[in-house]
Amino acid sequence: MNLALTFYSVLRMPIRDIIACSIAAEKAGFGYISVAESFYRDGFALASAIATHTKKVKFGTSVMPIYTRTPFQIAMGAATLYEISGGRVAFLGLGVGYRGRTEQYFGIRQTRHLERMTEYIRIIRHLLSGEDTTYRGKFFHLEKFPKLSSEFINLPIYVGSSGSRMLQLAGRLADGVILNSISTPEYVSFAKKKITEGAKLAGRDPSKMKVGHSVIFAAAEDVQEAIDAAKEDILFYISYPELDPVIERSTFTTEVKMMRELLIKGEKKQALSLIDEEMLDAFAVYGTPKDCRARLRQFLSRGISLPIIRVSVSPYKESERRDVLMTAIESLKNWR
Repeated sequence: MNLALTFYSVLRMPIRDIIACSIAAEKAGFGYISVAESFYRDGFALASAIATHTKKVKFGTSVMPIYTRTPFQIAMGAATLYEISGGRVAFLGLGVGYRGRTEQYFGIRQTRHLERMTEYIRIIRHLLSGEDTTYRGKFFHLEKFPKLSSEFINLPIYVGSSGSRMLQLAGRLADGVILNSISTPEYVSFAKKKITEGAKLAGRDPSKMKVGHSVIFAAAEDVQEAIDAAKEDILFYISYPELDPVIERSTFTTEVKMMRELLIKGEKKQALSLIDEEMLDAFAVYGTPKDCRARLRQFLSRGISLPIIRVSVSPYKESERRDVLMTAIESLKNWR
């Protein structure tokens, strides 16, 4: 099983350090570098910069937002990265994105998620087919859109979501899913059930669906340091209502409600204190580098086929984050 290392768009560290970590990840045997986009950095531009400094590692997105980019922009970005990297693009993750960010930062209302995602998947596939594209839908109308490549680009599309209806849609139309950064074994089972339902409705084989999962990963020789880093990421994700489908199928509903109330009051320290060992074990891989390697194997036994390592760096200064990522990369060297 190949690992992916993700550089999410809000990661505050110099691009030269991201490139250095990408080179190290390639040498350590990581199969993929995955980029994301929300705000701050352009995902395809970052991946292109990494591609010019690497030779073997493949690329993916986890995820590209469908409200702040048109399907044409996403397809053009993917096709350009495909050319720059010499064909090293392995998957394209698409997601709705967080409503609060989209509406506050971009002034774009999120509506009709399922219909919009359906059109994005279909249009992007057409655009990467090596042929001119004509498409008429509810949101987009294309008339002989010029082909983006002289050849068919076979790019699996994964849907990033936690909600049941979007997971079913992924089973019907996509090639896989990318689950968000917190989950439980029970939730992964639920998600796979919904994917299977969607696949069967479309007469597709659910066993061919890839199950990706972003994994909170905090490795440090000082275990408390790793715990503190993992807690920051857990709290970050818990604050978003988009993760409610995960929380509702866990034993942490009461604690999460309390944590959100504390965050609203500005009492972050008290909110962090409610993250106990049980919650840490459910939502994150953390501990010494040796511990993390073993904990990751246990995490993946939930039924995950594409682990996307999200290194926890929130408590660290920007100047320290390169070393934090290097520790994580080294801890997973030659993973099999």
